[in-house]
Amino acid sequence: MFHKALWMRNQKLGGPAVWAIYLSLFFFLPFSFYGRAQSLQTQVDRFHIDETQLNFSFHGVEIALFMTLILVGFASLLIGQERTTHSTDLTFSLPFNRKDIFLTKWMFGVVHITTGLLLNLLLCMLIVRFTILNEIADASFLLEFMILVVPFSIAIFTFSMFIGTIAGSIISQFILSFIFLFFPIGFFSLLGTFLMYHGVQLDMNYALNGTFKSFGAFIHTATLPIPVFEFAYYTDVVNEMNGSVTDYTRMPDYLVLLSPLIYFAVTFPLGIWLFSRTKNENNGRLLVFEKGKRFFSFGVVLCFALAFGMAGGGLFGSFDQSSLIGYYFSAAIGGVLSYLVLRKIMNIRLGLSK
Repeated sequence: MFHKALWMRNQKLGGPAVWAIYLSLFFFLPFSFYGRAQSLQTQVDRFHIDETQLNFSFHGVEIALFMTLILVGFASLLIGQERTTHSTDLTFSLPFNRKDIFLTKWMFGVVHITTGLLLNLLLCMLIVRFTILNEIADASFLLEFMILVVPFSIAIFTFSMFIGTIAGSIISQFILSFIFLFFPIGFFSLLGTFLMYHGVQLDMNYALNGTFKSFGAFIHTATLPIPVFEFAYYTDVVNEMNGSVTDYTRMPDYLVLLSPLIYFAVTFPLGIWLFSRTKNENNGRLLVFEKGKRFFSFGVVLCFALAFGMAGGGLFGSFDQSSLIGYYFSAAIGGVLSYLVLRKIMNIRLGLSK
């Protein structure tokens, strides 16, 4: 599976994303932690504040959204860039089978993603241990965050690689990957609104530590980036007289780790299978495979119809009553417009010189 020539080619394709991963993680994690530690130390030295009056917090959303963009961009550079520049002909002409080409791309990405996360989280632990943060924070929260963020990051990257096997360009891979990563929560919110207009209520409430106890909890768990977004760690003063401090970690139930495992188990082998059957003649277009266009078009039209209906039902309704007629009228407009626009987009071929 490891071939030096393929590894070097992937380095050339994904080099910008590799640098972005290491630099962004360093900025959002060790650099940020050290800056906050220095700020707290300055408060203690300059204003003679006691350590027990300080507090510290860390939120997964601080890095998760930007990290998701980087991971999707990384996968898009490794696969979509070759489709846009039509250089897949060169890659597939190399003396390696397509399975090895895909596996090398995936392994190249996973190695850098895992290394970047582990290295920077380790630096954060050292900063917590050897700065004033040690007085108020327990570095074990970073270990819990590591257990959560590493498998989810690998799953997001693997899913984006899978999307790259069906997308025809770097732009379509990036956009479709980002859309489908948040598809469960978006689609079922639209579906929940549709059912609400017809008298059916779904339990969309979501409690972070109540995994799978409601429909809303299930949908949040099925949306890959969400559990990482909602990770949080707090330290605060309980009793200023004796200086006792409490630690609180908002960590999803470990059952949520089934989500990246399932995504990986489905998209990794399917990505290999589809990559081995890639149609180079459709490079540059929205989708590579002709057979999937009808299903994809139906899904896009349905989602836009539901979205327009949700907006129109409230717009044409009264203050306390939504309009069912307005819902269907707006849904029809959204469906027709999306169908006409999609027909044009499907036939556009995006291509750049090699």
